[in-house]
Amino acid sequence: MWYCTIMAIGVRIINKFSISDYAIKRFAFLIYFLLNERAVKAEINMRMFKHRYALIWAITIILWIATVTLQHYRERQGCSANNFIDSTSARLVKIATKVGISKKLWAQEQPNFLLDEVYEELKDILGIMGQQPELDRAEKALESPKSHMSTDVCPEKYIEKKIAKDDPKYIFYRRIGFYQENCTDVPEFHTLLTLVYNFVHYDSKYFQHIPSIFHDVNKLYPNIRIIAAIPDTLTLNQADYKDTTIIKLKKRQVHKILSKFIKAESSIWRNLTDRVQTKYVYIGRNVIKFTWFDRLERLVREIGNLEASVVSGAYRTLVSGVWSNGCDQSVLYNYQLVYRAGYMKSRQECLMCHHVRGPFVAKASLFKKIPLKADMSATSSFAVWFLKLKKLSLLAASCPDVMSFVTDEASQPTEKEQWLGVASALQVERIRLPNKKLLKFGCKEAKTFCDAKDVVGRSMSFCCKDELTNGISFIMEKCRNEGMVCQLNAGTNLGAVKFADIVPWDNDADILIHPDNVTAFNTLDQYFIDHGYSLNQLAKGYKRLSTRHWTIEVFADPLQTPAAYNVTPTFVQLHGIYLEATISPGLFARNMYGVEIYQHVQHSSQNKQHLQTNNIWSYYSYATKRFTKCPIPGHHSCLDRFLPDGNFLFKEPVI
Repeated sequence: MWYCTIMAIGVRIINKFSISDYAIKRFAFLIYFLLNERAVKAEINMRMFKHRYALIWAITIILWIATVTLQHYRERQGCSANNFIDSTSARLVKIATKVGISKKLWAQEQPNFLLDEVYEELKDILGIMGQQPELDRAEKALESPKSHMSTDVCPEKYIEKKIAKDDPKYIFYRRIGFYQENCTDVPEFHTLLTLVYNFVHYDSKYFQHIPSIFHDVNKLYPNIRIIAAIPDTLTLNQADYKDTTIIKLKKRQVHKILSKFIKAESSIWRNLTDRVQTKYVYIGRNVIKFTWFDRLERLVREIGNLEASVVSGAYRTLVSGVWSNGCDQSVLYNYQLVYRAGYMKSRQECLMCHHVRGPFVAKASLFKKIPLKADMSATSSFAVWFLKLKKLSLLAASCPDVMSFVTDEASQPTEKEQWLGVASALQVERIRLPNKKLLKFGCKEAKTFCDAKDVVGRSMSFCCKDELTNGISFIMEKCRNEGMVCQLNAGTNLGAVKFADIVPWDNDADILIHPDNVTAFNTLDQYFIDHGYSLNQLAKGYKRLSTRHWTIEVFADPLQTPAAYNVTPTFVQLHGIYLEATISPGLFARNMYGVEIYQHVQHSSQNKQHLQTNNIWSYYSYATKRFTKCPIPGHHSCLDRFLPDGNFLFKEPVI
């Protein structure tokens, strides 16, 4: 009925507005430009796809309707068949589907190559339409992004220029290099930028370097303002340094405000950034030496040129001499935060990043709009801050020709305590650092909860899976030790087959026991009670054992033992451990759940539509691709952000 209605409306529109092949070409060109590589596929402009998704999808559907209705209109008018229209309508359905899937992939921050296919498909359609000359002109016009010019700092130019061999800069410039041009239509640099330092948490072995930092800044950038927090044990006279505000903090005062000294770091940074009155602020994280390599003009200039919110440089540790460009990519989803050192895009010799590790320049207004989270380590506070920038599609960049000297300990903080603030603020239980070290956090640390009710519409957290898996393993190990045959059953077996894990949205566990072992199993009741389980005998051969948050159902059912086939038991992986399953777990799962079992559906007890339309046992009518709307929209565990197929998306993210 709906199809006929659309066709009828389409024919009326064609009659009224004289829609023709030309109109279809215009629609296709509009989608083509909206999906242009420079506008969407570039990582730095991912926000454009988010903003344009609904428009792209709607226009694709309109284009499909136009082609199909035009086909119907021609048939009614007695026109000959049009092979192009016939084939194009089918191709547009595929394009609309791929655009829809792309939205899901972006939401999960997964690599997305479908837009490449859509882009090429549209180019092919337009080429068949005879639009190749227009395509060529469009490609040429869109070959490079529009360049922006900073209005705050004089531009650079790559030129030849003589430099004396005894000049420290000779080795870097020799006969050619980037030089700042002279200009008069920009503000004085010292009015634009304030340098902010927090030395309170530094190891005392670095205190001797702090006076030199102030002197070197005053020498290289006269009149530029400095705001610095130092420990009260350090004797420095503010009057000895130009345009410098020194705030002395006693450690016992910090302890009085906050329970742990390490937590005070972010609060100090908030205090310092609140004092900034210039347009830009330099966050001198872990800086221990200031030199001409810091090249602050370059950082400020690229904020304007790149339309960035944050621009950093490379860093080098003072003692060990380790250099890094400090650029990381990040993915946050499904209780995991993964960092990977590197970049996917670059512009103007700067790398596009999700997170930067070194000192950086930012728009001061950012810290008013997105203040640093208080009461956590500086590492955690800045990590959360950068994730917020990414969520808002605000650009961060690293220009490796700029370099700062930093403390050796700060290059890649790996202590769990440094990242605890991220875990609790974002409900993250796994953090993979750029050096590939994995940090694990429990339910209390990450403030996650294990309740089957909380699983509805959301993926299960790691600590919840740990509790459920440990409960299953404990019961099956006892079966094994007592010579009983126990095997994974129902959804627990399905999870092992599909994910090598608990089904991420499951709400219980299932174990099969051989009927001959029921009496012996019942004698273990007190053993399970002594180990913290509660028991509920529902029927003969059907018992529930419950942990603190989860229920494990044990069914007695005729099952074929490994001895029947003269083989050893089959073991499947479940959340990192191997447990007994039926001889062929895949066949058992397929015949129990029916068609398309490797696509996903929420548990029948959580799927209202399933319950309303299926009065038979939940093993059957495995209606896929149905997830309950997430109760916390936008949370990284929301199931409606996931594609309803495949298991890679439930593993550790790959950047």
